[in-house]
Amino acid sequence: MMLDNELAVNRIVEIVKRNYELSKAQLNLVVNKKIGNDIVTNIDLFLEKNIIADIRKFYPSYSFYAEESGEIRKDKAGDLYEWIIDPIDGTIQFAAGLYDFGIAVALQKNGETILGVNYLPKLGEMYTSVKGKGVCCNGQKLKVSNTNNLNDSVIFVYLGTKHKNQEIIKTTKLIEKLIPLVRGVRIVGSSSCVLSWLASGKIDAVINLRETEGLGSTAGKLFINEAGGKVTNIYGKPQQKKDTMLCSNGALHDIILNIISQTNLPFYKK
Repeated sequence: MMLDNELAVNRIVEIVKRNYELSKAQLNLVVNKKIGNDIVTNIDLFLEKNIIADIRKFYPSYSFYAEESGEIRKDKAGDLYEWIIDPIDGTIQFAAGLYDFGIAVALQKNGETILGVNYLPKLGEMYTSVKGKGVCCNGQKLKVSNTNNLNDSVIFVYLGTKHKNQEIIKTTKLIEKLIPLVRGVRIVGSSSCVLSWLASGKIDAVINLRETEGLGSTAGKLFINEAGGKVTNIYGKPQQKKDTMLCSNGALHDIILNIISQTNLPFYKK
């Protein structure tokens, strides 16, 4: 039976919204340490468990790759479908009562993302996409910005609790290079937020020098492609499963790649 992608997106929207509301009604926030300074909350665990359980009601043979549970293989034959889930992308902000966090769900077929949902509940923004059919926020079609002058751009850069010392040095070098060249540099708190904002034309580029699988970015990268932007690694090549990342509106992509290559980063290799 062929998968109905649009029906699947509508189901995920309802599953995500319902479980977020249930978490608010049923749970008081409990914060636990994860690795280093990173944290996980009981809301993360509640949402992941319940979103997986609800998706399984409709797609019992599909696999899952979730932030807290890791990979859960189910599909044994035919095309491999895998749900990618980050139940709270931006847990630090969420636990602090800030707005920039999201619930991110995507579906991949043989490793290619075919649909995605990012819900930013504090902003009331629901981003949805089916591959080949564009991307919407609350039903409104999106497109990336038309910024083509670097000094008019706003660029987000990843720098989080999971970065190692050498990665921090590399990233701060790049930030130092970018600051005088752009309108603003900001630090990423949540992939689901910033990639959705890039797809909607609110910002112009997002850079991650750290190699990561980035479960929270899976849907967002689909959004950017569907909105007319561009996604590569920092060498301008197609992203591998675990890789660095440059997402942009397309117009600035080569300019930013050139800046990265000229920043004298010790790891950079053409």
